[in-house]
Amino acid sequence: MMSKKVISGVNGWRMMVCVLAITLSTMAMAVQFVPYPGKREATLINVEAPNLIFVTFDTDATGFTRALRIRLPGIVIAKDTPQSDECERKAAQRAMSFTRDFLTSAKKIFVQDIRMENSADEEAFSPILTDKGSLSAALEKEGIARSDTVDPKTPWCKRGG
Repeated sequence: MMSKKVISGVNGWRMMVCVLAITLSTMAMAVQFVPYPGKREATLINVEAPNLIFVTFDTDATGFTRALRIRLPGIVIAKDTPQSDECERKAAQRAMSFTRDFLTSAKKIFVQDIRMENSADEEAFSPILTDKGSLSAALEKEGIARSDTVDPKTPWCKRGG
């Protein structure tokens, strides 16, 4: 006769942790799909938002070109909303023109290690790099963007200084 063994106590917790770890790693792999690895020169088509840039680039040595909307990873752009403080609203109002000027004045634009959920997507995540430096770093330096690790309740301007 077969015995029935109930998973409980320490073994139950271990099993649950393993299942959770496998689930999370599978989800992370889906987000980390990089169909176009490496640094690729891109051509600017349009600045749709300060952190959403429409570009074309060669996918491989055969000359096949792909057009994608590239979202900048790891940053949050200032917003002009009723809930925003005055400083954030001013930053948001400058963001679009700053991004457009930064990219149109660049001699070269690059995308790097483009991340997508799947290769059929029309939007992806990638840093936008230029001969003048990183777009994300320039936006942060201007006070128009900040790391997505900053607490959203943090004011956009320093007070009293």
